[in-house]
Amino acid sequence: MHVSVERLRIWLLAGAALLVLVVAGFLGLARWRAHRFLTELPKKLGADIRQETNAFTWSQTVKGRTVFTLHAAKAIQHKDGKYTLHDVGIAVYGHGTAQAEQPPGQKQNERVDRIYGKEFELDQAAGVVKAVGEVHLDLEAPAAKDAAGKMDYAAGADLKAKEASPNSAGVVGGIHEVGHGDSRLIHVKTSNLVYLRKLGVAATDEEIEFEYNGLTGHAKGAEYNSDTGLLTLQQAVKVSGLEHGKPILLTASKAELDRTNHKATLADAKYVTVSGSEDSSKGRQQVQARHAVVLMRADGGVDRIDGDGAVTITAGDDMSVSGDRGEAVLNDIGRPVSAHITGNVKYAADDEARHARGGSSEARVFFDKQGRAERILLAGGVNLNEHVPADGSKTDGKQGASDRELSADSVELGLSTDGAGRSLPRDVKATGSAKLHVVDAAGGKGSKSSSMSADVLTARFVRGSAGGSRLDEVNGTGRPVLEQVSETGVVETSTGDALTVRFRDAAKDSRRKGSSLDGGSSDIASAVQQGHVVVTRKSTAKGVAPGEMDGATADRAGYDGGAQTLTLSGTVQLTNEDGVLWAERVVVEQKSGDASASGGVKASYKQAAQGASVHVLADHAELKKSSDTAVFHGSSRGAARLWQGSSQVEAPVLEFHQKQRRLVARGEGAGAAMAVRTVLVSTGGAQEQPSQAGEMKTKALDRRAGVVRVTSREMTYTDASREAEFTGGVRVDSADGVMRGDRAAAFLEAAGAKRPAGKETEAGLLGGSVERVVVSGGLEIDQPGRRATGDRLVYTASDGLFVLTGTSSVSPRVVDQARGVVTGEELRFRAADESVVISNGERNGSGPRVHTETRVKRDR
Repeated sequence: MHVSVERLRIWLLAGAALLVLVVAGFLGLARWRAHRFLTELPKKLGADIRQETNAFTWSQTVKGRTVFTLHAAKAIQHKDGKYTLHDVGIAVYGHGTAQAEQPPGQKQNERVDRIYGKEFELDQAAGVVKAVGEVHLDLEAPAAKDAAGKMDYAAGADLKAKEASPNSAGVVGGIHEVGHGDSRLIHVKTSNLVYLRKLGVAATDEEIEFEYNGLTGHAKGAEYNSDTGLLTLQQAVKVSGLEHGKPILLTASKAELDRTNHKATLADAKYVTVSGSEDSSKGRQQVQARHAVVLMRADGGVDRIDGDGAVTITAGDDMSVSGDRGEAVLNDIGRPVSAHITGNVKYAADDEARHARGGSSEARVFFDKQGRAERILLAGGVNLNEHVPADGSKTDGKQGASDRELSADSVELGLSTDGAGRSLPRDVKATGSAKLHVVDAAGGKGSKSSSMSADVLTARFVRGSAGGSRLDEVNGTGRPVLEQVSETGVVETSTGDALTVRFRDAAKDSRRKGSSLDGGSSDIASAVQQGHVVVTRKSTAKGVAPGEMDGATADRAGYDGGAQTLTLSGTVQLTNEDGVLWAERVVVEQKSGDASASGGVKASYKQAAQGASVHVLADHAELKKSSDTAVFHGSSRGAARLWQGSSQVEAPVLEFHQKQRRLVARGEGAGAAMAVRTVLVSTGGAQEQPSQAGEMKTKALDRRAGVVRVTSREMTYTDASREAEFTGGVRVDSADGVMRGDRAAAFLEAAGAKRPAGKETEAGLLGGSVERVVVSGGLEIDQPGRRATGDRLVYTASDGLFVLTGTSSVSPRVVDQARGVVTGEELRFRAADESVVISNGERNGSGPRVHTETRVKRDR
């Protein structure tokens, strides 16, 4: 079939039109179906979206003041009236900051807190905003500079990021100009935060992280009240970082931060700061308490910490002070300045050099600029105990160790810090019934101790040769007492007006002298007590007799630990059960108990059995405990002198043996001259008696009391035998004449013997009258008008009778100037009688008795 070109053209046009209509119809149907699908899709998916908007803003104003502003980049409204918000920022405006604490340019009541995150859920009717996922808070955020800055607040601009990079792109509104470096800003990051508009409270139970003033922290659960500015961290609080360039660490089981009043309340708090020590454990200071209130400065720094319950302040790992309650004041760089602790205060210090414990009612601790404890004041029943171990060189670990105990009403303790950061005692002042007791272990020899007590005791410590510190000096004022107990149990106690005790550096002495002492010892090197000094000495050991000095008084007492001597000076008086000694200076040897006295020595010995006393004067003396002997010495100005009653002895040297009741008088040196002078009591000598007519017709014996003087080189008196023996050349002077010989013996009446007058013989050393005197060797007798020689003479003082004998080769001889010479085997005569009796020498009347009596008249 033939189709023309024109017809073909018409068909093509009509088909194209029909195609267009068909395509249009299909497109309309597709659009209708798509609209229907999209309309019914949310219902099929369960969604209740009513509408979506961009740049959603919700703000609330109360009495003309904006309370908060919420801004979201996108909001999706649900059919239940709730919203899903994206890129949300919430600005909450507070009103608790005081005007004086406002930053420059910020009006009062313009504190701003910000909450921002990616997604939030808003229940506008209930006023509840809930964060979905991660959320951030800027507490105490800086005020925006202008309107653009306020819009950034509401839009959730990250101020922390802007502070870190103030010139970064996207910074608007000048936020960084105000926010950068603001120390009050607290930045918090957490999740699932819920904000209750009506209560002004934001809370979460999730983990949180926060940053504040250069510090970072962590906690579990938080609650923030925008009205009061109170931030509560529920548990596991930990804050760390650098504060003024120094590391700090704060932990607590719970924390409340009251930013309005700049106060934080912590439970089970522990605050740790670290100094610049190489060993951080040594430079660490720590404050902890069960309940603590931290008061902060306006700049965010800690000003004061008040604690209650198990409050503890620790300096390093070795020193701590604890109590029931306490407060600590910190400086502007976060280091402790002072601390006050009360209630059951305990002090402890432990390191390799010492172990210390103590207690009191209250304590005050003061710190240096580096935050290290430098002074501690303890008050109320103070008691400190310190154990200083040996240096470890001894195998037993005990020899050289020292224990110290200090008690007082109050104690001030000064501390220093060594290169290793250890806190070491520098000085101590104890006031009110103060007492320091030191015990030094002496290995197998037992221990020795010393106690110092006074109204006020001050102690000084120095760096020891073995490291650490050692007790160097103790001073006491106000009734000071020093008591020393030796290894053998000898107790020596001294009191006075002032006391100074210095201690030996035992480690130094050990290395230099090879002694058994080491760094732990607190052995006394010297002690000086002045003013009204009283010293007593006794023994507590069984079978050990007390020393020569049982008691003493002096103006000054000085103890030398090296020589182990006690030197008393200035009006010294020694007293024991035997008597009293006075001197200007006395030196007592501690071990032996021997003593030496010098300067105006006086002594008085009691004769307990006889009830009499022996007195001595000397220039100096030696008191020997082992032999119970006192040796008295004279000087160039005069001899030593001893007397009892009317009897006395003078000599360069007097040796008095108290227990033996024996006296030795001698000169100085083997070749000493006859320097011993002895005076003994005698019944008297012959006296002429006139007749009634006044003429001397007869001579009677009137035995009046007199003395016998003996001069010799040496004299020994023994009280048991009542005999005084004279040697080295003797001269005896009596009322009946002068006798000379090589040696002599004087016999005294027995103690208690009855005299004719009814009186007993005088008791005591050298007490009683001379009964007889025996002189022998080269004998010479001089009487008025008469001279006699012989080998041996017995002189009886009671009747003045002389019995003179000679030797087998030389007979005794009496020469009378007026009557001639008389000789014989034995010659008997009296000074007051003109007769001489001559016998054949037989004794007791045995043998033929032959004698001649010659009577010689004298010219008157």
